[in-house]
Amino acid sequence: MQSSFWFLAGLLTGVTAALLLLPVWRALSAAGQRPALRYAIAIGAILVVGSAVALLYRNVGRPEAVTGLAAPAVAPHPGARNPAPGEQPRSIEQAAAELAQRLLRDGGSRDDWLLLAQSYEYLGRSEDAAHARERAAIAPATAAATPADNARRAAAGLADYERRVAANARDMDAWLGIANLKRQQRDYTGARDAFGHLIALKAMTADSWADYADVLGSLAQGSLAGEPAHAIDKSLALDPRHPKALWLKASLAYQEKRYAAALGLWKQLRAVMPPDSPDIAIIDSNIAEAARLAGTPATETAATAPTADTGLTGTVSIDQKLAGRVGPGAVLFIYAKAVDSPGPPLAVMRTTVGAWPVSFRLDDSMAMIPSRRLSAFDRIVVEARVSMSGQATPARGDLYVVSPVMRPADGKALKLVISREVG
Repeated sequence: MQSSFWFLAGLLTGVTAALLLLPVWRALSAAGQRPALRYAIAIGAILVVGSAVALLYRNVGRPEAVTGLAAPAVAPHPGARNPAPGEQPRSIEQAAAELAQRLLRDGGSRDDWLLLAQSYEYLGRSEDAAHARERAAIAPATAAATPADNARRAAAGLADYERRVAANARDMDAWLGIANLKRQQRDYTGARDAFGHLIALKAMTADSWADYADVLGSLAQGSLAGEPAHAIDKSLALDPRHPKALWLKASLAYQEKRYAAALGLWKQLRAVMPPDSPDIAIIDSNIAEAARLAGTPATETAATAPTADTGLTGTVSIDQKLAGRVGPGAVLFIYAKAVDSPGPPLAVMRTTVGAWPVSFRLDDSMAMIPSRRLSAFDRIVVEARVSMSGQATPARGDLYVVSPVMRPADGKALKLVISREVG
């Protein structure tokens, strides 16, 4: 491409010079024996031709216009990491990949998606750019959105990703998008299947393996042994300082009563967390608990004991459209989960349905793991699920409801209405 360009540029320059020199030649012929005038005209012609060549080079023939050496002025996306001293700057390809991962995982504003589209266009990935612009069209103007907005965007995004994998089963970004959206919707079976495609495509990252481990643990009602443990190790093999993978591995050690190992892992996690992270208090509490059980002083912890009487109360009823599908004696699971922390539920209640509404209370006495108490977490959701099979693992046909994000310390009673079905 570059050689063709310079051939055309040279041809254009030659034609331009010939057109400019033709009147000069006529003027020189008319000048006859007047040397001074001939010299002046010749010098003027040289200056004109030289200026024309310089303008052509500046506006058409500069090397970066051909070779793409100049990168577009793309503003850094929120959360972009500046290179450390001595570290090579990231390429546009790397920056676009990181931005895409963040948007798939956390969502983003219209400007975020447009920035990703512009990056893809620069890289020549027109199809990916078109998909990013489609997401921008349904994204909010700012990252903040109502639950209804989030549900609408998630449904549209999921439909878009499913169309993409139907057209190209090797579309890794689309499979990752499906996995993350399914995980956010608590469709852990769907998320597991999507991660399975990524594993087959050898497209898993440290983030993906940690999220996959979380999904497998949720399907196993919080147990991280077996396949989840294997996924955790895969994540840490790619990034030994990965916060979520360290959290899960520490939780696994605690489940297996390996308290000294859990203590070491919680301390590793604390060392990699930002000092202002809201999770520091939870990690310090876990360090203190593991140290007590291991018989080792926990000098690094500054956590205070959790409030003993912190609990959540409320009622669960069912939408009249679904009431006929639930007979007396059906099994109802009610449990609280931390919004900002992976792992098993903080409190679990199992009961049977006699009549609606069903009253409940969740507190620290119902914790699956002593280090993950309801009182130690600030933001939680409560889910109620009618299990058609009577099993704790969610299955197709189960009916459920998930509460908005709430704070246990507020002490507000919940009124949950089951209105959704596990697909």
